Amino acid sequence: MKGNKRRKHGKHHVKKRRKIDLQAISKKVNERKTGGAKKIYAGSHGTPSANESYDTKGNQADAADEEGYSSESSIEQEPSAYEQLLSTLGSSAANQYSDEEDDVSDEDEDEEEFDEEDIDEEDAESDIIEDEDEDSTQISLDKKSGRQLEENVEVEDEEDEDEDGDNEEEEEVASDEEEEEVASDEEEEEVASDEEDGNKDEEEVNTETQLKDPFLRRMAYDIGSETASELAKGEVTHKFQTKWNTLRKLVFSSMCSKKPVVLRAPQSPTFNDLNIRKRIWSQWVDSNQQFIPPQSNHVFTPLQLELFTIINAYQDLLFTEKTHKNAEEIRNVTCLHILNHIVKSRDAVLKHNTMLTKDPTLDTETMRDQGLTRPGVLIVVPFRDGALRIVNTLINVLLPADSQNLGRRKRFNDEYGELVPVPNKYPMPEDWESTFAGNNDDHFRIGLSITRKRLQLYTEFYKSDIIIASPLGLRTLIGTKGEKHQDYDFLSSIELLVLDQADVFLMQNWEHIIHLMEYLHLQPRDSHGVDFSRLREWTLNGWSKYYRQTLILSSVTTPEINSLFNKHCANFEGKVMVYNPPVTGSICQVITQLPQVFHRLQCQNFTEDSDQRFEFFLSKVFPQYQDPGMLGTMIYIPQYFDYVRLRNYFRKKEIRIAQICEYTSQPNISRARLYIADGSRHILLYTERFHFFRRYKLKGIRNIVFYQLPTYPKFYSEICNMVESRQTTVEHNCSIVYTRYDAQKLAGVVGSSRCGHMLSSDKDTYMLVTGADS
Repeated sequence: MKGNKRRKHGKHHVKKRRKIDLQAISKKVNERKTGGAKKIYAGSHGTPSANESYDTKGNQADAADEEGYSSESSIEQEPSAYEQLLSTLGSSAANQYSDEEDDVSDEDEDEEEFDEEDIDEEDAESDIIEDEDEDSTQISLDKKSGRQLEENVEVEDEEDEDEDGDNEEEEEVASDEEEEEVASDEEEEEVASDEEDGNKDEEEVNTETQLKDPFLRRMAYDIGSETASELAKGEVTHKFQTKWNTLRKLVFSSMCSKKPVVLRAPQSPTFNDLNIRKRIWSQWVDSNQQFIPPQSNHVFTPLQLELFTIINAYQDLLFTEKTHKNAEEIRNVTCLHILNHIVKSRDAVLKHNTMLTKDPTLDTETMRDQGLTRPGVLIVVPFRDGALRIVNTLINVLLPADSQNLGRRKRFNDEYGELVPVPNKYPMPEDWESTFAGNNDDHFRIGLSITRKRLQLYTEFYKSDIIIASPLGLRTLIGTKGEKHQDYDFLSSIELLVLDQADVFLMQNWEHIIHLMEYLHLQPRDSHGVDFSRLREWTLNGWSKYYRQTLILSSVTTPEINSLFNKHCANFEGKVMVYNPPVTGSICQVITQLPQVFHRLQCQNFTEDSDQRFEFFLSKVFPQYQDPGMLGTMIYIPQYFDYVRLRNYFRKKEIRIAQICEYTSQPNISRARLYIADGSRHILLYTERFHFFRRYKLKGIRNIVFYQLPTYPKFYSEICNMVESRQTTVEHNCSIVYTRYDAQKLAGVVGSSRCGHMLSSDKDTYMLVTGADS
C-alpha cells in the first residue's frame, strides 16, 4: 500500500481507474468456502432440508465451519480476499456503511446549513464525527501518540510523500479506527436504550424470525446460476389471475421456474405479523390517522392493506389506478415500506459493525450485508413538489413530532417549498390542480441518509440511503457514453426502485426513464471504499437486478409503461399487475351532440405504424376537412414527431394553419387562438403535451380530428366538449384514427367490451353519437 496516497494533480490531470473484476472477486471469496452448500430459500411455501443447518442468526452454516474453519488461522497462513483486493485496487479500507458517512459534505460550505436549534446536546455528543468532517482542513492532534491525524490533505512534494507514505497510512488507519470506536460507542448506547424500552428489533435474529421476515429471507437467498439464466431470458413461465376486494383483478407472473407466492390480504394484521419495526410504526399510526374512518380500529385502509401485502412480499408492482384522490394514501404506505427496508438494512450493518469492533478477528462470511455502494432506494418523481411531499411523509413516519431532528430543513423548504401560486383566470380540473399545486421544477436530485436519531438531507450520493430525483436530474448526472464526467456508480446496488407518477414521465421525456434503466446495476468504475469481504454473494455474481423490487405507480395504462414493466423488471420473487379494464369509457362524459367516426387502420407491424398513419390521414381523413367551409378544425396530435411531420407537410403545400405545441411562446399561442376564434385560419395543430400542461378551453372549435387517441382517456371528453354547439345550423364532425396497437387507449375511450368488438370485427369504420338528443 506504500505510495498509494492522495496526490496533488495538475489542472488537466485525469485520474486513471482500474477496472474492478467482480467475477475475480467472487472467485476469491468463494475459494474461502470448502464445501458451502447452496442456501435454501425458506419461504412461506418451503422449509430447509434436513441436511442443511442454520446458525442462531438464521444464516446457513458453511461446511467450512463444520470442519473447524478458523478465521485467525486463515489470516496467519495467507492474506484474506479483502486484503488481496485492496492491494490490487489501491483503495482505502474505509467502511462506507459506518455512521461517519452521515456527515456533512464539504464541497460547498455556503450551502451547508445546520439547524442547530433542532439539535440537542445529546445528539451533538453523538455526532462527533460530523463535527470533524465539517471542517476537513483542520488537523487534530493525538495527545497520546503525538502524531497528527491527517484527513483530505494534499501533499505537494511527491518525493516526501513517498518517503513518509507508511507513516501517513498508519495515521489514516488510526483515524479510521478512532472514528469507528466513536460510532461503536454510539451504537452500544442505542442498543442499551432499545433494550430498556423493550424493543425487540435489536435482539439476535433466530431461525424462526428469518423464516418469517420477507426481508431476511430475501437477503439470505441465493437464486443460483440456473435461475439467473432463466430470468435473463425474460420469458414468462408462470402466470395466473386472482381477485381481491379492493384492488380487484390481479395478474401474478414469474420469469423463472420458481412460482410466485400466492398472496392473500390478511384481515386484521398486527405490525408484528407484517414484520414492521417498532421505530417506524409508532409514528406511522398517527401519520395515517387522516385516512382512517373516525370509528374504525384499523391502522390500514383497505387499499393500503392490499398494496402493502404485495410490496411487503418484495414482488414488483404495476399499479395504474392512482388518482389525485388516493395519491396521499398510497404515498403513505409506500414510504412505510421504504423506511422499513432501510431501517432493517441499517440495523444489520450496524450490528455487524459493533461485533467487528469488539472482535476484529471474527469471520465476515456470515456478515454479508452490503452492496457495491450504499444507496439502496431510488425514488423518481416528476416535480419538486412530489419530492417535498415524500420527504415530509418520511419525516412524519420516522421522527417523533415533538423532537424532529432533521438536518438542513430550512434549505430544503426554500428550494422545494411551494411557490407563490398564480391565480387562474378560469377554473382548472381537479387533477391539474393536484399535479401542479406546488413547485413544478423538473430538474433536481437530493440524497437522504438515516441515522439512529436523525434524518439528514443533502447528503452525498455515496453516503445516502435514499435518493430522490427527477428523470432530467438523473439524466444530466448519468450523462451518455463517451462523456468525461459520467457518474452512475450510485445506481449499482439499488434494491428498491419507485417510479411515482409514471404517466407524467410520458409528458416530459420517456427516453430519460429508458436511459436510467439501462444504467442500473452496472459495474462501478471506482470502489468507493467498499468492504469486499462483506459484499453479498449475489452482488458479486452480478445478480443485483434480479433482487431489485420495482414499484410503478401511474394513473393510466400505456404500452410504454407495460413494456418497461415487462422488459426491465426481472424480480425473482415475481411481479403483480393490477389490471381492471374500464367498463364504460370517457365517451360517456361527452355532453356535446357530436357524431364521432372511428377509422381503423390495418397495421401489421408496430414499426410501420407512424408511416402508415401519416399516409392514411392524408388520403382518407384530411381531404374532407380541406373545404374552406370546414372552419375551426382542430387536429389533436399526441406525439411531437408526428406534429413536426404534419407541420412540415402543410408548409410544403403552402396551407396556412395555426399551431400550438408545448414549445410555442405565449404571444404565438395567443395569436393562434385568435386565428381560430375569428376564422382567419381554419386548421389548428394541437399537441397533447400542451393540453396536459395548460388545459386551455379554446373557442371557435367546430370539428375535431384525433390523429391518434389520447394517452389520458379524460382528454378525449375534454377536447370533444370544446366543440361549440350553439349554432344548430352548423354541422360538426369528429374523426378518430386508431390501430390495434391503440387497444388500451381505445378501451379507455369506448369501454373494454366495445373496444374488443371494434378491433375484431370485419368493419373498419364505426360511428358513435353523443349528446342529449342522440
